[in-house]
Amino acid sequence: MSDDEGPPPMDDVDVNEDGAPEAEVDLGGDEDFADANSPGEEEEAPEPEPEAEPEPEPEPEAEPVAEPEPEAEAEPEPKKEEPKKKAAPKAKPAPAPADEEDDDEEEEPPKAAPKPAASAASPPKKGGSMKKRAPLTAQAPIVAQHEFTVQIGEPEKLIDGGYVVYKVTAKTNLKAYKNREMSVSRRFSDFHSLQKNLQTKYPGVIVPPCPPKDAVGTLSVKMANKEANNSSFIERRQFGLERFLRRLVMHPILVTDEMVRMFFETDQKIPKPASQMFNLMAKSVTTYFETDEFFDDRWRQMEVLDSQLRRLHRAIDSLVGVRKGLSADTTTFAKTFAALADSEELKTLTQAMHQLADVEAKVAKLHMKQSGRDYFEFSEVIFDYISLVANAKFALGQRQDVNRNFINAVANLDSKKKKLAAIEADPNKVIKIDPAKQEVKEAEQKVAETQMKVAEISRLMRRELERFDHYKAQDFIQMCVKYIESLMTMEHQIVKAWETFLPEAKSIPL
Repeated sequence: MSDDEGPPPMDDVDVNEDGAPEAEVDLGGDEDFADANSPGEEEEAPEPEPEAEPEPEPEPEAEPVAEPEPEAEAEPEPKKEEPKKKAAPKAKPAPAPADEEDDDEEEEPPKAAPKPAASAASPPKKGGSMKKRAPLTAQAPIVAQHEFTVQIGEPEKLIDGGYVVYKVTAKTNLKAYKNREMSVSRRFSDFHSLQKNLQTKYPGVIVPPCPPKDAVGTLSVKMANKEANNSSFIERRQFGLERFLRRLVMHPILVTDEMVRMFFETDQKIPKPASQMFNLMAKSVTTYFETDEFFDDRWRQMEVLDSQLRRLHRAIDSLVGVRKGLSADTTTFAKTFAALADSEELKTLTQAMHQLADVEAKVAKLHMKQSGRDYFEFSEVIFDYISLVANAKFALGQRQDVNRNFINAVANLDSKKKKLAAIEADPNKVIKIDPAKQEVKEAEQKVAETQMKVAEISRLMRRELERFDHYKAQDFIQMCVKYIESLMTMEHQIVKAWETFLPEAKSIPL
């Protein structure tokens, strides 16, 4: 039988039976159908014969039988590749990896989902390591993700104490608050104490500014009667307090503070902050040189910004005064022109002059209204940012205090080490070696603690400055857009008033 004769030549070419055909399947050779016959038994070999294509391919099998040696020599090259792929096991499990790849493709999406979750969970772990200072290490978002609206209603002057009470209404979706809607009545001292307490409690945080105390304005309100509670001083303070609360509730760290929640949810009086007079005196005595170039540059930028804002504020105040003066002068002109119109005998001219006087009076009111907009929407915003820059410099100063403690701790450690070296060099002071080593150890711990605090407050301060820059750009853009729109509205109304009067003036008969 040909089946019995086939094995001897195939024994001469063992490679074909051991795995060469299978490797050739992976390499995509011309003997694909020969490979398909090799993995099966000899009975399976005749199966491809009925097919039209496999019939010519068994013929090349006779060639290796007739000339086994030359083909065996031609096949060593694939043999060299085969040992590299003695992963013939790779060829056998080839279908399995194909399935595994499909499985991997299905498993990769679920694997990609937990990775961001793990990365998002990693920052809280870092912050959680410092339980006492967790609020400072938390990487809060620049833009607040919660909703919190605040409004201050019309102030009310109490007869008993002579002071003014501001009604605060607020709505929020934060779970830290017991109620979603809140309404309380607060004095100015409550706002002021809240702001100062937050500055002390959160070093490195730029706390929004509260309107400054004004002894003259407060005294004038107390001396005035109850009907005078809508004075410009109270109105200005009301807008300033509302801006303070709106910025406060949008701060991701301060909004959930216990004292802030007490301010909105209860009528309890906010405690006064501790006096900082001693710390201010200590700062004035000691000198400080910034070691971080970034914070040194930001300090200089704050000083330049403060100077520019103050000059701009003076210019805007002057502009507001000019508009008020223009309104007053225009009103005077309208009255005197109307008086002149009464002396005219020609009725048509008298009517036209009265209409002109009315237009001038309307223009005067528009200028006065614009001066109010300039004051509250431009001048007060700039003044508010002058105070905010001062608070930013205060926060930078708090970081300087922490860094100063670190520098002092390093200097103390150096002195302790020198002292220990001197004691070890003196054989008569052997008894003092252990206490000196303990002092060095404590000094090293102090250096490590202060260094960690410097890194912590520096990281927080960078985040706060980033928030400051973001909101400053946003507020300035809104301020400029409102200013331009208000000017365009005023000018359009003035032009419209004159365009309405001009045809009537031209139609006056001579």
